[in-house]
Amino acid sequence: AMRAAETGHLVFGTMHSANAPQSVQRLLDLFPQSERGLIRQALSLAIKAIVSQVLLPSIDEGVDRVPAVEILIANSTVRKLISEEREVDLTSIIRSCQNEGMQDFTSNLCELVKKGSIEPKEAYRYAPNIEELKMALKGIRTSTSGIL
Repeated sequence: AMRAAETGHLVFGTMHSANAPQSVQRLLDLFPQSERGLIRQALSLAIKAIVSQVLLPSIDEGVDRVPAVEILIANSTVRKLISEEREVDLTSIIRSCQNEGMQDFTSNLCELVKKGSIEPKEAYRYAPNIEELKMALKGIRTSTSGIL
């Protein structure tokens, strides 16, 4: 798959992971430690996006489940963080680059509650940070720390 992506082919993959940073780490964990440096560099250049989702019980009539989605789009900062072994900082980038089409779980959960698609208790159950979600539902945006 990596070789195909490096040669310009569009490659989709699925894996069980909670979010974009964990997806990067789980992908790297598929390789021996001795190869991870090279794989990390190749991944940082080849990756286009990571979409993570969890299906939540819906309160919309006729709809059983609704997806809550986190979207990471590989820009130059994302590529740099991956190549520098700083996956932990990807969540901050997702929050600060929403104008580029990125979306974090907290923002999407807040949107789903406000639209009446899911119960607040389900949003809290799946929120990466309950306090951030509570603040978002009150219209208070949390700031992201500078990571560069």
